[in-house]
Amino acid sequence: MSETTAPEGRRARSSPRRVFTEYAVILVVALAVAFLLQAFVVKPYRIPSPSMVPTLDPGDRVLVARFLYHFTPPARGDIVVFKYPLDPRVVFIKRVIGLPGDTLSLRDGHVYVDGRQLSEPYVAKVNGRPAPTQPAPPIAGSTIAEPWSLNQPYRVPRGTYFMMGDNRLDSDDSRVWGTVPARDLIGKAFFIYWPVSRIGLP
Repeated sequence: MSETTAPEGRRARSSPRRVFTEYAVILVVALAVAFLLQAFVVKPYRIPSPSMVPTLDPGDRVLVARFLYHFTPPARGDIVVFKYPLDPRVVFIKRVIGLPGDTLSLRDGHVYVDGRQLSEPYVAKVNGRPAPTQPAPPIAGSTIAEPWSLNQPYRVPRGTYFMMGDNRLDSDDSRVWGTVPARDLIGKAFFIYWPVSRIGLP
């Protein structure tokens, strides 16, 4: 039986330089894909404060869909990451309570939208009952309240959203600094991925 000889191309081994180049290209492509995913598709965020307790705890890490609001507007109840209106270098995470054109008001510690009480099972509880939603205090050194403080009924301006934390007694939100323009919305938080004990939908 004659011995079969493999073609020269199969026997030749890749040079170290070629192997290095291939791995370098793979690494660059992987980093580019990861960057594009975080920039335009999904990005992780860490929860820094207790303003969204009990839905999100400080230290929770969530995935945020950055692309979603390019195709559909936010819905009431969405948990949204956005640029802080008083400093766009900072990002906040809150829940959408008021949509453009809604008239918001407070009565007996409850939120009303266009005269109807909003069902809010997510609000933090005190002594087994939902914490009351209170208006923001008047401007420092004055008896005048900002129009968005909810001391009086407030109509959400066109193209903006009214945000509140679920921990109503400890939340720096739209009652304090006003609504968030649609252009400053980053994306919807849709999944808790850390810690392991809290993995799931928020």
